[in-house]
Amino acid sequence: MQNLLFIDKDENLCNDISGYLKSAGTQIEYALDFDTAIDLISTNHFDLIISTVKFQNGSVKEIIKEAHDQDPTTVVLVHTDIDSVNEAVRAVKEGAYGILRKPINIPELVFQIKKALEKRSQEQTLESNQSKFQSNYQPSNFIGQSPEIKKIFHIVNRVAKSRSSVIITGETGTGKELIAGSIHYNSDRSKKPFVKVNCAALPETLLESELFGYERGAFTGADRTRVGRFEQADGGTIFLDEVADMSMYTQAKVLRVLQEREFERVGSNKTIKTDTRIISATNKDLLQMMEDGDLREDLYYRLNVVSIHLPALRERKDDIRLLVHHFVRKYSLSVNRRIRGVHREALMMLMDYSWPGNIRELENTIERVVLMTEGDIITPEELELHFNRRHKIISKTPSAEPKNTSSESGIILPEQGVCLEEVEENLILQALERSSWVQKDAAELLNVSSRVLNYKVKRFGITHESWRQNK
Repeated sequence: MQNLLFIDKDENLCNDISGYLKSAGTQIEYALDFDTAIDLISTNHFDLIISTVKFQNGSVKEIIKEAHDQDPTTVVLVHTDIDSVNEAVRAVKEGAYGILRKPINIPELVFQIKKALEKRSQEQTLESNQSKFQSNYQPSNFIGQSPEIKKIFHIVNRVAKSRSSVIITGETGTGKELIAGSIHYNSDRSKKPFVKVNCAALPETLLESELFGYERGAFTGADRTRVGRFEQADGGTIFLDEVADMSMYTQAKVLRVLQEREFERVGSNKTIKTDTRIISATNKDLLQMMEDGDLREDLYYRLNVVSIHLPALRERKDDIRLLVHHFVRKYSLSVNRRIRGVHREALMMLMDYSWPGNIRELENTIERVVLMTEGDIITPEELELHFNRRHKIISKTPSAEPKNTSSESGIILPEQGVCLEEVEENLILQALERSSWVQKDAAELLNVSSRVLNYKVKRFGITHESWRQNK
C-alpha cells in the first residue's frame, strides 16, 4: 500500500482529500502547517507528498529537500491557486514533479497521483539496476592475490577519482571491460551512463554513425535522427573496446572529441558539446601500430594518459586456484548443483594449461564441467572429458610411433625459444623409455602421480606396443 502525505492549511480540504483517498485504499496523512509536515516527513516514509507552496514559517523548497534527504525517490507534487503559480514553477525547478491547480479536481488528482507513483517505481527500478551494475563492477570482484592484480586494484582506486582518459591493454578474455566498468562506477560519474562500444564489431561506415549519431536524410536509410553513443554518454563514460580497430578517419574524429569536447552528427553542421570520459581497451601493440602508421600518434597520447596492463592468466597461475573455486561456487548455485570442490589432480590439470582464452576460457570450461559432472567432486577424468579440442592442443592417432627420445632442449632455454608442449612430451617419452614403458615408474621419475601422467599420455596420444599387448 502506498503512503501519502497531503499538506495544506485548509483543514476541510485536507479532510476531504484524505477521506476520499482512504476510501480508495490509500494510506494517507495530512499536515496543516510547516512544522507538522517536517516532523511527519522526518519520522515516516512517504511515497508521495502533495504540498501547498504557501507557508508562514517555512518554504516548499525545505519540504522538498527534507523529503529527498529521507528518500531520493519520494515524489513531491505542489498544489497552488492562480496567485502562486510562480512559486509553484520555482518548486518544480527545485525538484517537485508537477503542479496541481486549485480548486483540486478529484479525477485529475487521482490521475496525477498515478503518474507520480509510476515515475517513482521507474526511478526505484533504475536505482536498483544502477546498484546492481555498481556491485558487478566493484574491484572486489577481481579474483586474485598475485602482486600483479593487487597493483591493478591500487591503480583502479586511484584513477577512478580523476577524469583522465585511461587505456587498458591485455589479451582477449583478461577482464578489460570489468576494469573499465570498475573505474566508472567508482567515480563521481557513477550516476551517469556507462556506454560500451565494440569498435571491431561494426563496419567502418556504421561505426561513425554509432559513435556520433546522424540526422534524418544523412544517407540512404536514415529515416530518422539517431543519437550517437557520445551523446548518450554525456556526463558519464564511454568505453571504446578494441579501439585500435578504428580507421584513421574515425580516429581523427575521436581525437577532436578528446581535445575539443565537441562533435557533429553525420549529416549535420550543428556542433554538440559533450562531457564524456573516454576509457579504451585493446589487445594489440599500439606502439607497433604507430610505427606502422596504423594509429595516430596524437590520439595515442590522448588516450594513454593512464595505462593499465592486464596480465595473461598464464602469467599469474597462482590465481587460477582462486578463480576455479569462485566459478565452481557461482555455477553450482546457478544450476542448483551441490559441487563440493575440485579434485587435487584436476586442479593441477587446470593450473598446468596455458589458457590462451584467459579468464573467459577458464570460466566457460568450469561452467560446462559443473553442468555435466555427475558427482559432487570434479575429477580429472570428467575434466578431460569436457575439455574442448583446443584444450587437447595435440592430437595423434593411436597407431602413431613415438618420437625419437633424444632431447635437444636441455634445461637452459635456447635463444630462439621452444614449444613447451613439445618439451613436456619429449620428457615424458624419455621417462617412459628409461622405465621400460612402465607408467608408474615413469611417473616417479617425473615426480607426478600416475593419474596425472596417464592424463598427459592420453593428451599427447602416446602409445606403446607393450600396452596394446596387455589389453
